[in-house]
Amino acid sequence: MTGRARRPATNRSRTVVPARPMVNRHRVYVVALCFAMVFGLFGYRLVDLQVTPDPALAAGIGHRVRTVELAAPRGEIVDRQGRIFALSLPASTVVVDPRLVAAERVPHLVAQLEPLVSTAPEVLTRRLTSDAHFAYIDRQLDPDVGAQIYDLDLPGLRLEEEARREHPNGSCSGVAVVGRVDIDHIGISGLEESYNESLTGVSGQSVREASADGSITIPGGEQVVKPARPGTDLRLTLDRNVQYQAEQILADAVDGSGGSLGIVIVTLPSTGEIIAAANVLRDPETGVVSCTTTNLSAIWSYEPGSIVKPLTMSGVLEADLTTPDEAIVLPDVIEIPIEDGQVKRYDDWFAHDQSTYTPTEIITKSSNIGTMTLAGRLGPDGLYQTLVDFGLGSRTALGFKGEANGILDSLDSNVLALPTVSVGQGVAVTAVQMIQAYNTIANGGMHVDPILVMDDVGDGVARRVISETTADAVYDMMMSAVQEGTGGRAQLPGYRVAGKTGTAWQPCEDGAGYVCADGGRHYTASFAGIISNDLGPQLSVIVIVDDPQGSTGGGSVAAPVFADIAGYAVRQLRIPPASGTDGGDRVRATAASAVVEDETVEEDDEA
Repeated sequence: MTGRARRPATNRSRTVVPARPMVNRHRVYVVALCFAMVFGLFGYRLVDLQVTPDPALAAGIGHRVRTVELAAPRGEIVDRQGRIFALSLPASTVVVDPRLVAAERVPHLVAQLEPLVSTAPEVLTRRLTSDAHFAYIDRQLDPDVGAQIYDLDLPGLRLEEEARREHPNGSCSGVAVVGRVDIDHIGISGLEESYNESLTGVSGQSVREASADGSITIPGGEQVVKPARPGTDLRLTLDRNVQYQAEQILADAVDGSGGSLGIVIVTLPSTGEIIAAANVLRDPETGVVSCTTTNLSAIWSYEPGSIVKPLTMSGVLEADLTTPDEAIVLPDVIEIPIEDGQVKRYDDWFAHDQSTYTPTEIITKSSNIGTMTLAGRLGPDGLYQTLVDFGLGSRTALGFKGEANGILDSLDSNVLALPTVSVGQGVAVTAVQMIQAYNTIANGGMHVDPILVMDDVGDGVARRVISETTADAVYDMMMSAVQEGTGGRAQLPGYRVAGKTGTAWQPCEDGAGYVCADGGRHYTASFAGIISNDLGPQLSVIVIVDDPQGSTGGGSVAAPVFADIAGYAVRQLRIPPASGTDGGDRVRATAASAVVEDETVEEDDEA
């Protein structure tokens, strides 16, 4: 049997591959732990820099990247027609990094800057030599002045843009009401303060890359993070033209009469809208009469005198204690016993040449005796409540900062309080309180709050103070006072005018009561009136001139100012005249000439 042949053996040897060595696990753990520690340290440092940055590391970056606040444009204040009272315009602010200014150059820099800025030389020197990295040289300069400073190419100085509040019509034109802002554009008086939040808006932010000293912004290196939201414009009830004209006429009248201050308020009685609020003041040092930034119409209180008599009469009529045509016997003198057996005497400025006087004649002739007699029927509580209802003794709804309450105390405190207050002495009021009371009469007995902002028109709640019958009767009495009595110079051709004069005593500054140390008196002349046409009352105006010299009566000093201002206002506001009337036959004196003419009807409301 043949078997399978066997493969011959060879001498080739086989290659032996050594086994792969095993990984050392301890070594891996050590390496991993090292990496974890390194990354942990990096992570900790990153967090540390974010939470508590190292000033030394941040210094270099912080000088090149700046977060800048974007000021919101402040809202404009405009009149009822949209004409500007106050707006903000760009201005140049000059700043410096004193560390970049060589000490030996400071005198030269001060000499160059002094003619261009308002900062005093010694202040400039102090700021330029300080150790701070930032200082103001001057703020909110005219842009052309800023350009002149920039052209000087002074070391360390740079210009920044700020807004500056401007009043295009000058320091007159309602600044006392509109108010002012401080250097940082924050309202500090008037409506600028009251509405500061809405006028200011909301600031934004931007990030800028700048040179190390911050003087140069790198082009393309700015990014707005949050845009600014502009402030809201404020539209007032004031008419800019009437406001300006009222200020000019009033200033001339105060200057011509030798008075110390003057106030005028013009309103639309049906809504309470204030059309003008003029305030002028005589500088005690220079004697110049000019507009003041103090809102005297709301914060200055005074004893009003006879312009309170229509309010007293309203209370008596409302209580059915008289009628407009009642025949009343008036004594020549009223004597009221006071302490220590003394007697207080009251009389009238005119001789009683009639046997009786009606309430209409009492108002027409501005009789103190007649008013006191009727007030006696009403009593202390009745008169007090009447004056409170008209708004005396408390602030109005205007809400002006510093607005005065006036003074109205209880009338049963002594026997003289009732007769004295009934004729407007022994009580203190503001001009805005009095025009508010006269508007109540014009509105048929309905009280309407005074308003300065157009958005508030119609928001107030009217309340009844006296009946329409009473209001109409008192209105007719005041028409008689203008047509036949002490208010003759307030007549306005083409319109019906109802009003009342006031000639009041004020306490002397020397503390000598109502008779001053030199034997004279301090008077305040006033006139408050309502202008009507065929549609009823359209306009109301109050004029106050304090401490006039020479002629002191409301009929001769204040009434002509009323006529001049009211005449301009009805034309400006396009109030049509009444049909069938020329406003009366009496020739009206102008405000400029009233103080030098002979007085034909003058009152002396001595209480």
